[in-house]
Amino acid sequence: QMNRIERLAAILLLLQEHPCTSEDIARRFEVSRRTVLRDVQALSEMGVPVIAREGPGGGYSLDPDYHTEPLPLTRNEAFLLLLAVDTLQQLSDLPFKREMVSLETKLRALLPRGELSTAQGLLANIGLDVPTRQQRAPFLEVLLQAAQTGRWVRVVYHSAERTSTQHLLPRQIYAQNGLWYCAAYAHERGENRTYRIDRVLAVEPPEVDFLPEPPAEALPYHHPSHPEIRARLTPRGADLVETDPRLNSQVRRNPDQSGELALRCPPGELDWYARYFSGLGAEVEILAPDELRHKMAQLGQHLLDHYQKR
Repeated sequence: QMNRIERLAAILLLLQEHPCTSEDIARRFEVSRRTVLRDVQALSEMGVPVIAREGPGGGYSLDPDYHTEPLPLTRNEAFLLLLAVDTLQQLSDLPFKREMVSLETKLRALLPRGELSTAQGLLANIGLDVPTRQQRAPFLEVLLQAAQTGRWVRVVYHSAERTSTQHLLPRQIYAQNGLWYCAAYAHERGENRTYRIDRVLAVEPPEVDFLPEPPAEALPYHHPSHPEIRARLTPRGADLVETDPRLNSQVRRNPDQSGELALRCPPGELDWYARYFSGLGAEVEILAPDELRHKMAQLGQHLLDHYQKR
C-alpha cells in the first residue's frame, strides 16, 4: 500500500500535470475526500503553491510557474515499468523499437544496483501472457502516425479472401493476442473496419485527386441499429468464448454451466463472426441474425464439399 509520503509526491506530480477535483484524487488513490483535504493542506504547509477553487468546475491546481525536479522511482515503480517493457518486447514488432532499447537501459540505470537486483527478481516470478507470433507488422509506425495526425492513407491489404487496395483513415492502433490491429474508417466500404496490420502489404499517400468527404461520426460498435447476435453455448463452448477478450464479458452462464451470448456488431463484422463461431463447431448454436446463420451454413457446405471430393 502507498504510504503518505509517496501519496503526497504523487498528488504533487498529478496536479503539476493538470487540475483535479478532490473526488478525482480520492478515486485515483483509493482514499477518502477527508484524507485528500489533509494531504493538500500538508502540501501547502510545505510551501507548495496549491490553488483551491470552489464550486462547479472547481478543484485543485498548482501555480503555473511552479515546477519540481523529477522524483526518483521507487523499487516497485521501476518494477512495474520494467514489467511493461518486458511484456511489450514479446510482441513481434513495436513502434519506436530502437527507443524501447534505450528506455530499458535508462530505467535500469535509474536504480541502485541492489534495487535493480530486487526488481529483476520480481520480474522472474511474474509474467503477462503474450502469444509469440511470427507475423511481422512493418507498417505499424506509419499507421500510428496517420492515426495521430488524422491523415488518410492508401493501403494494399491481403485479407483471408483477397488482396485489395483501400483508402483508410486510421483511428486507433492496438495489440491483442500478440497481433497488432488498426481500427479505421474504410472509404470504399463507407464504415469502420478493423484490419490486422501484419496483413498490410503497402501504405502510400492517396492520389492528389482523392478528396473524400469527412466521414460521418462513427456509430458505437454495439449500437442498437446494428445486427444482434444471439447464441447458445455448451459448457465447453462458454469456456472457450470466455477466453476471448473481445467476447468474454458478453457471456451469461446458466446454472448447468452452459452459456448464452448476446451482442450487436456492425454489419461488416458478420463475416468475422461466422468464421469465429464455425471454429467452435457443435459447441455453439447461432439463433440470430439469419444472415449470420446463412454465412455459417455456407462455410459448412464449403467444408463438406471440400472433403467429399477426396
